[in-house]
Amino acid sequence: MDLARYTRQIRLRGFGAQAQERLLASHVVVIGAGGLGAPVLTYLAAAGVGTISVIDPDVVELSNLHRQFLHAEEEVGNRKVDSAARRLAGLNSDIEIITHPVLLTADNAEELLTGADIVVDGSDNFETRYLVNDACEMLGIPLVWGTILGFDGQLAVFDARTGSTLRDLYPEMPAPGSVPNCATAGVIGALCGSIGSAMAMETVKVLASIGTPLFDAVSIHSSLEASWETIPVARDPERRPVTSLEAHRSGGVHGAAGDLSGATAANAPADEAIPVITWDDLTADDVLVDIRDDDEVAAGSVAGAAHIPMERLLAEPELLTAAAGAAVVGESARFALYCRSGVRSARTVSALRRAGIDAVSISGGYLAHLSRGGIDAAS
Repeated sequence: MDLARYTRQIRLRGFGAQAQERLLASHVVVIGAGGLGAPVLTYLAAAGVGTISVIDPDVVELSNLHRQFLHAEEEVGNRKVDSAARRLAGLNSDIEIITHPVLLTADNAEELLTGADIVVDGSDNFETRYLVNDACEMLGIPLVWGTILGFDGQLAVFDARTGSTLRDLYPEMPAPGSVPNCATAGVIGALCGSIGSAMAMETVKVLASIGTPLFDAVSIHSSLEASWETIPVARDPERRPVTSLEAHRSGGVHGAAGDLSGATAANAPADEAIPVITWDDLTADDVLVDIRDDDEVAAGSVAGAAHIPMERLLAEPELLTAAAGAAVVGESARFALYCRSGVRSARTVSALRRAGIDAVSISGGYLAHLSRGGIDAAS
């Protein structure tokens, strides 16, 4: 043990050398190297967590840097996991950093999470959050969970073996488009530090067996009011335990967390579910449409995709005619839409289908494309 490095925390009453040894022997899996992942990874590496696995398929974009201080300007265009690994190695060369530049899915979650002492979820979309929660319950792994939006954030520690989980706090996953994300609603950078640092502290408490971790409760933070409120969360005695990730597998539709294969999106007709495909399901006849914002596309895009930003497409669906070339909208062309993670594309597909246009959403969006290998050149 490097006593000089960790001396200030070893001296803490109630911590000591034994707690430090626990950290050094621990393996933490962190989902996401973005706004929440930046403070989580930095503080866990600095504290001496022996092995840290980072899962994130994304690349560094200029718009990330106001809140993702783990990355520098020269890393723009590089994979976030690689950028994170370089920064963390410079901070603490004695620990092991394992990188996984892939999107977490139902097909790889068990393999990637097995063996972790704790998982920290810093993802930015509901599909991943519920997948991580269910995988941790199935594998019996504690989960530190956090979320941010605008000026507010939430934090909890879940452990299905002894108490509540995300499904007890929020039983159903919100329908696509029904809740804004940071890409559309914005977020203040310092809030990521507040919630991410608190997540790192909860992780240290669980691993080092110190203090009282935030089990069976959710802590809600309002940055504008400088307030924290903690609310108890009880396990629903009627909730069935999660024993499989089958409901999360691709090929169904987005919807409620309890049944991902048969729910509908917000504002969609009750009898019409949103059709979702994977990148492997694309055919030569499909018209690929990128609905991300201009700054997102500037960082990279899929070759051959037409670019129509979501808000413009919703206002002018006739723009798809040009994207389809000679095809007639709604008759001989199927439009395959993708955004960053699949949330905005699902919302847009719902609106287009109500207008009689044959459209499908690509599961996982651009992140899933990156996860398949390779980084596209910037537009």
